[in-house]
Amino acid sequence: MFRFLAITNRFLCKDRPLIQAVEEALEGGVEAVLLREQGLDDHLLYTVALQFKRVLEKKGVPLLIAHRVDLALAVGAEGVHLGGHSLPVEAARSLLGMERVIGFSAHSLEEALEAQGQGVDYVTLSPIFPTRSKPLARPLGVNYLMEVASQLEVPVLALGGIGPQEAGEVVKRGAYGVAVMSALWKGDPRAVAREIKERIEEIKGS
Repeated sequence: MFRFLAITNRFLCKDRPLIQAVEEALEGGVEAVLLREQGLDDHLLYTVALQFKRVLEKKGVPLLIAHRVDLALAVGAEGVHLGGHSLPVEAARSLLGMERVIGFSAHSLEEALEAQGQGVDYVTLSPIFPTRSKPLARPLGVNYLMEVASQLEVPVLALGGIGPQEAGEVVKRGAYGVAVMSALWKGDPRAVAREIKERIEEIKGS
């Protein structure tokens, strides 16, 4: 299971195409990519997903699709990432089979435990720190993260306000790894990814 998941956001990539930014992040150490591009029609989203799949496949990096089980199947993605308004986990599993990865966005211990009981492979827990993408959301904090991680058997990826320094802090507190969006795309994706990867490996080992 990957410890470093990148979540895409084309609106943050103002100085380069999204696919270029993702390739640079991969060079820095990103281990999996979650395609989460809202506001695209189905045809364009399919085209983008297919492009991502081709690029990531060459590098041996799994592609996950946010919410869209049908799109994941259409492009041969390695999995999906679901939320409270997505297709239920059981239904997604029946379509995807056991070989593909299913993640879930949890915002509390209760949601994380429920998702685990439904058979997900990992959960993201968010927001751990303040984040500009969800400014009104109350941060859960590292102590709550530690509580959730200690009670789950599936990997917990910390999400929300995660940069290099925060990555080291959350893995020390029990997170299996991190999911990162803003920190990657607003700066130098390669350099930021490399620093995050180094912080994780300092704690977890390579």
